[in-house]
Amino acid sequence: MKATRTKNRKRNDMTDAQLLTIALAIIIPLSLLLYSNSRITDTKETLSNRIADTKETLRADIQALRMEIMAGLEKISGEIRDVRSDLKIHELEHHHK
Repeated sequence: MKATRTKNRKRNDMTDAQLLTIALAIIIPLSLLLYSNSRITDTKETLSNRIADTKETLRADIQALRMEIMAGLEKISGEIRDVRSDLKIHELEHHHK
């Protein structure tokens, strides 16, 4: 009976090479997963920073365009006032209104 137990124990005992293989089969994928996650986090942070920079640039560009549009509208308004004034003078001089 003792010989059978020893034989069964030997079948159930793992060699160092088998333990090392199992350990590596677990450790390598886990370490690659952690590395991959850290790279994803780095990429996400980089993209987030670039998006924030782009938003600021776009806001500045929009503000500059808004100022140009406002200046253009002000110029057009002035020209309309001038035309109205000229029309009023014309009416007074020629149509006696």
